[in-house]
Amino acid sequence: MNLKTRLLSAAIVAVLLLGLVGIARRQDTSADATEPLFSTRTTVRLWYDDDAMTNFFSDVAASYNSTHRQVRVVPTLITDTNYVQKLYDASVDGVEFPDVYVASNGDLGRLYKAGLAAAVTDDTHFQDTATFPQTAINAVTCSDSIVAYPLSFETSAFLYNTDYLQSMADSLSQSLTDTVPKTMLDVIRLANGYDAPEGVTAIMKWDVSDIFYNYCFVGAYMDVGGATGDDPDSLELYNAQLIQCLQVYQQMNQYFAIDSKTDDYESNLASFEDGSLVFTLATTGAVADIRDKIKSGDSTISYGVATIPDSTGSLQSKTMSVTDCLVINGYSAHQDLAEDFVQYVLYQQMDGFTDSTGMPVAQNGITYSDSHMDGFTSAYEDSVPVTKLREASNFWMLLEDTFQDVWDGTDCNDALYSLAQSVMIQISGTENYHVDRIPNPEKIDITSDLSYDADKASAAETGSSKSTERAEETATETAETD
Repeated sequence: MNLKTRLLSAAIVAVLLLGLVGIARRQDTSADATEPLFSTRTTVRLWYDDDAMTNFFSDVAASYNSTHRQVRVVPTLITDTNYVQKLYDASVDGVEFPDVYVASNGDLGRLYKAGLAAAVTDDTHFQDTATFPQTAINAVTCSDSIVAYPLSFETSAFLYNTDYLQSMADSLSQSLTDTVPKTMLDVIRLANGYDAPEGVTAIMKWDVSDIFYNYCFVGAYMDVGGATGDDPDSLELYNAQLIQCLQVYQQMNQYFAIDSKTDDYESNLASFEDGSLVFTLATTGAVADIRDKIKSGDSTISYGVATIPDSTGSLQSKTMSVTDCLVINGYSAHQDLAEDFVQYVLYQQMDGFTDSTGMPVAQNGITYSDSHMDGFTSAYEDSVPVTKLREASNFWMLLEDTFQDVWDGTDCNDALYSLAQSVMIQISGTENYHVDRIPNPEKIDITSDLSYDADKASAAETGSSKSTERAEETATETAETD
């Protein structure tokens, strides 16, 4: 065999080996299989863990790939229950790890500390709240840096049956908007003066066993990590207002016949959908659920969405929120390409996000095909982002247990003191950490408040400037639901 023949044979072998390597590297995703054997595109891997996003990410990746010939975005659904750990392991091992991924804002603290969340380079959309509400900006802020892009959110809001509420409004000779409850005492007053039609089994129920729906009763006076949720020195878990909040919450057990063991979220939403419940607290998924029930003929209700009423005229409410984010992996060698894709998604492709995923968008100025989502957007803007403090990882479980104890009759001061003591020991790492006990504040007796003249009491309750402003801005009325 002459030299020319040997060189030609070696070249052929090299080409075949390169082809085999290319094929092996593309075994992990079906999207890669459409690429030419010797593609020179740079692969940008996207990870997400919610199958509801599959169609959306597949579509936007295809659109991006068709107009960016040097880049190939490959979305991958990760079903591993320990998603964050898998993300960390793959990145450290350097094996097919994501360049960009979806994560909850509650995980950003540890992701940032581990080098898995790179500070964003977008200096345009985070300078003010023109693009993102302050809640979303706070959710993606760690150590005074923006470390992710807000994508979607979850929060809770107040749902009301507009037909029933309209009949209440008519009996009071006032408008529907003016009749939307501004406080929980308003709900009770409406119930006391309402001759409920046949089929209505309860005025209001919510899942009292789930902290996501209970947090609103203490959210205005509790602080777990400051505005951005990552400051271990910013903690407020035990004060007089919080005790009063729990005292009012406990008294609600006398007026709302709720069984913490059987009246769960699904059963309450089903009761609202079939018209046997006038008011409830729900999360954003209720919009699609109710819409589907109406389309199938299983429900005929019309309803509205508003921010959750304050407890009383003096005790405000503030719900909790979780923001899903697009995060640029600090381990990626293609951070600039990943960030370009993220900005393409957020600033050019979000119009169809909610219809595709069922999730609301964590941006301002979004027009939803179902206007009920606007009420949840208002609730999100006034919400508290879930904390990023890893030291408080089981805080929500402890707080949920505290609410359960209070609902069942435990002394509110005792329950809150026990919570604060447990959390501070955990966060400080000091077993003998001592929280100073505070005396019981003056109790707000809602029975006494409800004994006032209904019209005068209602006027006093709604005199709060905060409640009035929120009523005008967030109450969403829908006479007919498509």
